[in-house]
Amino acid sequence: MKRIEDIRPVKKAIKPVAEPEAIFEPEELIEADHAESIEEPAENRRPRIKSLWLKIILMIFVVALITSFWVLSMYRAKAKISKETGDLQKDFDGFLDAIGNKDILALGKYINNFDDKTRNSLLVLQSTGQDIYCLSLLYPKNQGSQISTLSDGIRGAHLITSSYRRLSNIGGGKSVSNSNNWLDQVNVKLSNLGVFNGELEENLVYAKFSSREAFVLLNSSNTDLAGSEKKTFENLKKLSDVSKNFFNYLTDLPKDLNENLTFTGGKKSYLILFQNNAEIRPGGGFLGSFAKIDLADGKVAKIDFEKNIYTLDKEFLATGEAIASANEYIPISANLTLRDSNNSADFAQSAKNVMSQYQKETGEKTDGLIALDTTLFRNLLQVVGPIDMPEYNLKVTPENFLRDVQYQVEVGYYQDKSNWSENQPKKILADMMPKFLSLIFESKNQKGVIEKILQGVKEKHLLFYFDSPKLEDLADGINAAGKIHNGYGDFLYLSDANIGGLKSSLNTKETVRQNVEIGNSGSVVEKISIIRQHNGSYEWPDGVNNNYLRVYLPLSAEISSVDFISGNNDPISKSELSSDLKSEKTVEFGKSVVSFWQNTKPGAESRTDVGYKREGAINVSGETFDYQITIQKQPGIESFDWQLYLVYPEGWQPQNVEGYDQEKHQIILSETIREDSVFRLRFIRD
Repeated sequence: MKRIEDIRPVKKAIKPVAEPEAIFEPEELIEADHAESIEEPAENRRPRIKSLWLKIILMIFVVALITSFWVLSMYRAKAKISKETGDLQKDFDGFLDAIGNKDILALGKYINNFDDKTRNSLLVLQSTGQDIYCLSLLYPKNQGSQISTLSDGIRGAHLITSSYRRLSNIGGGKSVSNSNNWLDQVNVKLSNLGVFNGELEENLVYAKFSSREAFVLLNSSNTDLAGSEKKTFENLKKLSDVSKNFFNYLTDLPKDLNENLTFTGGKKSYLILFQNNAEIRPGGGFLGSFAKIDLADGKVAKIDFEKNIYTLDKEFLATGEAIASANEYIPISANLTLRDSNNSADFAQSAKNVMSQYQKETGEKTDGLIALDTTLFRNLLQVVGPIDMPEYNLKVTPENFLRDVQYQVEVGYYQDKSNWSENQPKKILADMMPKFLSLIFESKNQKGVIEKILQGVKEKHLLFYFDSPKLEDLADGINAAGKIHNGYGDFLYLSDANIGGLKSSLNTKETVRQNVEIGNSGSVVEKISIIRQHNGSYEWPDGVNNNYLRVYLPLSAEISSVDFISGNNDPISKSELSSDLKSEKTVEFGKSVVSFWQNTKPGAESRTDVGYKREGAINVSGETFDYQITIQKQPGIESFDWQLYLVYPEGWQPQNVEGYDQEKHQIILSETIREDSVFRLRFIRD
């Protein structure tokens, strides 16, 4: 076998070629060439050399000009992008918090702005074209230019923000009802919601895919940025991470909506509670009347406006199956009934109590409830106008609703002896609600209606409870579940229960003065003064405000004193108790709780002070520390005034508050609390 190197090419014979006849003799040729080079004048050579240099210089100038324009366009693009993204810095924390808290209402404030900014930045990138890509090629392997890093960040951010916008701007479900019947209009709204839910499922698939792509883009760059650009890029990374998790969390939402609103068939029942917050109760107000709504196949199959909760309770008590009321309710009812079942400071627990009691009294199971109070009702009347009730010789307005409707329920109904056999004093509410709902749907000011509803959610005048954990979690995200939350730092929640105090709650103004002293070791000594001023009268339906108060404090709070400064703190059934026995200390919902009566006569003031200490509550070993307090407002309460007097230790200086007393080391804050609020004071070592 031959190897490759053994093979030799065959040599061909070379035939001799006749030499051509010489045209020039060699000597003549050399002489001719030499003569030609010698004879060219020097002045002819210089222009040719000069022309060559001019061409080279011109080429260098053109390349430099193009490069300068190219680099300039890069940095102009970078400046525009930095400006667009820099404008978002102030909103990043709010946006991230809204996603993390699942607050879909707050998200609406940020989505359009963020999407517009990322879209504008993306347009800048597109107008720059391939220059950014070319520029990145000039860098060593595994490194990229800052602008190419930012471009990846912008592309990733726009994938995310466009996903949010796509979820919020669903195109379908725009059917409009031509019927004047409010029930027909409700069913059209439900039908639109069903279409929305179908599109939601498709858009969640897109959102999850886009968020994964964005996450890869934002986490694949190793280029170090500096200053505001670094902060922007880090924020975009956080945005991609929380968004990816949020979209995954929403995966089952379409299924839950289908099941709970019966879009895919089945039946569900919900209670609608009408709570009178003029007679405040822990769940939001006295439960005087309610409705039950049945859904089937995505429509309202039936709705009943109950006329007399007392009849239902009376029939239940006759069975002998009732259990004893909580101690504070015994003076008005020895046994627990539906009308007093919204008795928990945590609304979710109150809702469960109501649904459980309703099932005991009727044998019917419900799947959730909606609660609204008289404040929301009156606020909506300001938008939709009065309700004409000719059968009662009455026109219901925001101003007369509480007085005249309450009079009709408590007094006017019984003045007609023909009503005695029927005994349905709440009939006016059942007759009024369909008319009220018609005004809501027919109003030309739908924007105003929506604003009042959203305000009602924010201020806890409209609350929801669902058996579905996902829907209940989302309701909690927009603060519509009324749950007591665990928060960092200090905490305060007052839960009032007007028990036997007529309709005096809205005429009683509540003020809280909170004294906080932070010690050098980080321990905190506090005193809360609760002051109630009764601005009403003895004229019916007003009267003495008998109020059972629960004060919820941090679990670490060691309650040291409860001092009754003024007013009447006697339990309305046990006035003989000594002061030591007039308050009770317990633990509930992960909080330390102190409970007592605080009864106030019209025109008078009552005050109770609660003292407590939190050992090692604040870490003062570093260069900074925060004092943070979460204040939750009770459902149904319209507002209360809160005043903070905080003394901080020597050697520290406040960073985010103005008007403090540097000599006394004191900060004074004064706020009107209408919704759940968080206050954070930051201190830095001098």
